[in-house]
Amino acid sequence: MRTIKLKSLSLVNFKGIRSLNIGFSDAETLVAGENGTGKTTVFDSFLWLLFGKDSTGRSDSNFNIKTLDSDGKPILHLEHSVTGVLSVDGKTVTLQRCYVENWVKPRGTTEESLKNHATEFYLNGVKLATKKEYDSEVAAIIPEDVFRMITNPFYFTSMKPEAQKEILLDMVGTLTDQDVAQTKPEYLELLAQLSGRSIAQYAKEVAAKKKACKDELSVIPSQIETARKLMPEEEDWVAIDSEIEDKNARIQQIEEQIADKSKLNEQEYQRKAFIQKQIGEKRLQLNSRMNEIATEANKGRNEASLKLNELEYSLRTEKASLDRKRQSVADMDIEIEKLNTKLSALRGEFSFISKEELTYNEGEFICPTCKRPLEIEDIEAKQREMQANFNANKAARLKANKEAGMAKKQRLEEMQGLKDRTNAEIEELEQKIERINADIQQAKASIPEAQNVEAMIASDQIYIDIKNEIVELENQLKVDAKIVDVSELQSEKRTLNEAVQGLYKRLANREQIGRAEKEIASLEEKRIANNQKLADLEKWEFTALQFQKDKDAELLKRINGMFRYVSFSFVNEQLNGGEKLTCVCTVNGTPFLDVNNAGQINAGIDIINAICTAKGVSAPIFVDNAESVNQIIPSLSQIIRLVVTTDKELTIK
Repeated sequence: MRTIKLKSLSLVNFKGIRSLNIGFSDAETLVAGENGTGKTTVFDSFLWLLFGKDSTGRSDSNFNIKTLDSDGKPILHLEHSVTGVLSVDGKTVTLQRCYVENWVKPRGTTEESLKNHATEFYLNGVKLATKKEYDSEVAAIIPEDVFRMITNPFYFTSMKPEAQKEILLDMVGTLTDQDVAQTKPEYLELLAQLSGRSIAQYAKEVAAKKKACKDELSVIPSQIETARKLMPEEEDWVAIDSEIEDKNARIQQIEEQIADKSKLNEQEYQRKAFIQKQIGEKRLQLNSRMNEIATEANKGRNEASLKLNELEYSLRTEKASLDRKRQSVADMDIEIEKLNTKLSALRGEFSFISKEELTYNEGEFICPTCKRPLEIEDIEAKQREMQANFNANKAARLKANKEAGMAKKQRLEEMQGLKDRTNAEIEELEQKIERINADIQQAKASIPEAQNVEAMIASDQIYIDIKNEIVELENQLKVDAKIVDVSELQSEKRTLNEAVQGLYKRLANREQIGRAEKEIASLEEKRIANNQKLADLEKWEFTALQFQKDKDAELLKRINGMFRYVSFSFVNEQLNGGEKLTCVCTVNGTPFLDVNNAGQINAGIDIINAICTAKGVSAPIFVDNAESVNQIIPSLSQIIRLVVTTDKELTIK
């Protein structure tokens, strides 16, 4: 087991203590004094040294480390520190935590101002670079969660029941669900249902299923009541069926009577429809004969008019082509003028370039570095170079000018040739248009006179015969046969049909009643199924609770074997006779919270002894209000008793 003992503590300006050095014995040390002399501060200093927190768990940013003056304001320009010497398995380890002020002098001022605070950390006299490094060193000695459980008798019992239970179970080792399930067949069945999930996970699913069942059960009665309210009243369905059958039979008789009388009307309709068809055919023949007469009478005139139209279309086409040719010639004239202008400009440019001579600028032959005239040889060499460059540039420009002039001249010759060809085409078109105009005049003069088509039609015998036939058919159409009246029969049929529809609506209530009864039966089956499902789920919960109680009982047997004075229970009896799984600590059968302070302290030390054994580590136990205890039970750990006495100053014994 790792043994951690506190050898000494040195406090400098920590909370209300200016300076204090305490040496601790390996077994038990008494820190005594009246209230307010700093007993709890000693414990706070040890916790702050290790973890930067006080005995209530507050970090140093939430409780005042600094010494205060009579007005309650921090006294500045003081260094605050706690130094502790520990024995860890016989090896001395010195820890120090310092809370220092950071003063700066702002630019342009002569006085310093407090900027912020910093915490410094030392291990065996060596300053550590970061808090993280210091925390890592402390955690290697003892983790904070374990330290708090084994140094404060009241800490473990102040934890949540779930956390207490988890630690106790960890201390006694593993008791598997399979081990417990072997004791009862229903437990084996319980585990088989889990399919790899934990009981707690499956219990949540069961609770959700129970809620779903209860939710569904809560609405079923209202659904049944609604279905009953919407159910129509029962009627004599046999009588209604018989009445429908009688009325349908009468409707069938009426339809047969109407069909017999309607046959006569149908024959008359067919006769008139046939006459209408004949009249339509004769009118088509009449129109066809009129068209034949008109076509034959105007045949010569139509052919002459068609030939005239063709000549006029040809005239419009050739005139349009003539206009396009003339526009092309105009466009060519513009381009020829532009080409001549460009050729003239190129000739002038060629003459200008040919006359150019090389000239030298002032200072051309002066050294740009030393500003002295160049040597004669250098001047002549530079002149030769400049002349060669000038001649090459001039030759290139003349060549480019000549090539441009040749291209423009070639294009001018092409345009002139194209213009000549187009003018020849224009002359040919003008002659062709003149010939077409002459043909048009001749065609107009040769058109025959129009014939009197109406007179020719009126005297045509075929036309007269067809028209007489149409008149005869129209006279036959005007002859009306007597129409048979069936309105009374149809009225009676409508009345009977309405009555039958009303009876069918009443019969629909029979189907609605059947559906409602089926729905009610389905809801009743659903209620029975949900009640059974709810009972099965509650049975599972009961079995799971008994399983957990049996498992807890075995675990408690092992757990309580680790303690001399305290015992634990995982079941808390409820006022309604139920049970709640939790974690309850008792001292000789009395709940921990109901035991006096002395009993709670010894119970806490008993718990600490068991945790130390399980975790393999012991650390100093700080017992506050230790004056209430006559005899502290034996402990594996170093004991530091904080005792209230009448001493005006802190006393170490």
